[in-house]
Amino acid sequence: MRQVSVATTILPGHDHVSGLERLRGPVTVVRRCESLAELISVGRSGLADVLLVAGDTEQLTLTFLEAVAAGSAGRAPAVAALSEVATERERLDRLGVPSLAVGGDPAALAALLQDAATTVREPLAGSGAGARGGTGRDPEGVRRGRRAAPGPEQVLLAPDSGGTAGGGDAADGRTAAPAPGRADPAPAGPAAPAGAGPEAPGAAVGPDAGLGDVTAAAPGAGTDPGYGPVDGPGTAAAPPRTTAVWGPAGSPGRTTVAVNLAVELALAGRRTLLVDLDTYAASAGVLLGLLDESAGIAQACRRADQGGIDPEGVARCALTARVAGATLQVLTGLTRADRWPELRRGALDAVLEAGSAGWDEVVLDCGFSLEQDEELSFDVPAPQRNAATLAGLSAADRVLAVGTGDPVGLPRLLRALDELDRTGVAAAAHVELVVNQVRAEASGVAPQAQVRSVLERFAGDREVSAFLPWDRRSLDRAVLGGQVLAEAAPSSALRRAVAGLAGAPHPVEARSGWRRWVPRGGPGAAGSRRETWATRLGRSGPRTFH
Repeated sequence: MRQVSVATTILPGHDHVSGLERLRGPVTVVRRCESLAELISVGRSGLADVLLVAGDTEQLTLTFLEAVAAGSAGRAPAVAALSEVATERERLDRLGVPSLAVGGDPAALAALLQDAATTVREPLAGSGAGARGGTGRDPEGVRRGRRAAPGPEQVLLAPDSGGTAGGGDAADGRTAAPAPGRADPAPAGPAAPAGAGPEAPGAAVGPDAGLGDVTAAAPGAGTDPGYGPVDGPGTAAAPPRTTAVWGPAGSPGRTTVAVNLAVELALAGRRTLLVDLDTYAASAGVLLGLLDESAGIAQACRRADQGGIDPEGVARCALTARVAGATLQVLTGLTRADRWPELRRGALDAVLEAGSAGWDEVVLDCGFSLEQDEELSFDVPAPQRNAATLAGLSAADRVLAVGTGDPVGLPRLLRALDELDRTGVAAAAHVELVVNQVRAEASGVAPQAQVRSVLERFAGDREVSAFLPWDRRSLDRAVLGGQVLAEAAPSSALRRAVAGLAGAPHPVEARSGWRRWVPRGGPGAAGSRRETWATRLGRSGPRTFH
């Protein structure tokens, strides 16, 4: 029988070590640790086959498991736990950590430890170094296999927490929302895309409806398709896809492209999730007019870190917006740049995997930096400043590299592409170039031809998917009104070019220039106010967020 060495923390008021020693079996306690930090050190040194966390299991998260596995010599030790709380044992089970109640039979504990030492447990989906491999991506494995799984019949949204200074976001109080992975049945006619439907009587409608409080539907008036349960099979025929919108520093238009691309995909009838992964200057929610003070991506990562996440869990953390008549779900970005340590790589991978399993299209608005030197600067696993961007590029099937078509922007784009190739973070994705702000004033006569010749000479055989024209007037109109191009400038050349990136050569006509958005507390809940920039800047006195 195999000998099993165990390192364990000490649980005040309970001596589980003496019971194991009295058995005189194959399980031997080789180290008693005062803290989880000491336990991690013992595990990484290779002295123990199993790490037993006794009592203080609240800190036993996905991040803890990654810390144990990251620097372990040879095979990573297994992790088991003792907890007095039944719900905590259920959470640990979702993490793949076997557990028992405190004060149980020593023989049962010994059997649990032996089983943990000999059983190869599948890592939590999308997490851990083993799941990511060398590039952080399994192109034909678990992630794509899970996409085919049917979405839940109904998902729930958590209410807006109000965004505390400490970064905490509440998640109670729930309202029904559309099931991810299932598209709304599309009415006949091009002006009624999937996800659109008649407004309930008593709801705020019309061009100015979005400027004040959202009016709740009258009792018994039916379910608004923007946040109610969705019935009927999905209508999308194309396979699910994850698109990362990325580019160099210098504001080349990453967020503008990502937001409008997501809207065009939603208008085309695809169930779409927009995720803001920019940890430096998140602004996707602001461009959509969603003045949300809680970071949906931080909520989702906390949920994944504590006990795993599925498409329903992602939808609980997302906002659902009605944009130009289509339904779009948004994981808003960090409210402050200094909150980046909340987005750990393992949790991000799990969130993105759940998103790809539950939605037809996932659009990721990524930051610019690809630096990953943090792991070289610490003796223990440390949070990565750019983990969100690296995770997004690793999870993507398609990367849109956005750069500006001028003498400053093109060299930046070329250097960024070289760095992307050198890091190999998007090795499994198809990289396409998007040249933004193309204009004769900056590139000379026939600007597209000028830019194309430069890219053919210095970028090799890379594919240029779109040249986006410079249209400051349309963009200003959209930003001022908290709208997207499909609402503010539906016939503009810029909108048609972005729709081409979505595979829609003939853009779907937007139903109207107004919008409803559903707060996490449902219609009529506190904080369910939408303002344009004009009304927001024209307020007298400081604005109070709820």
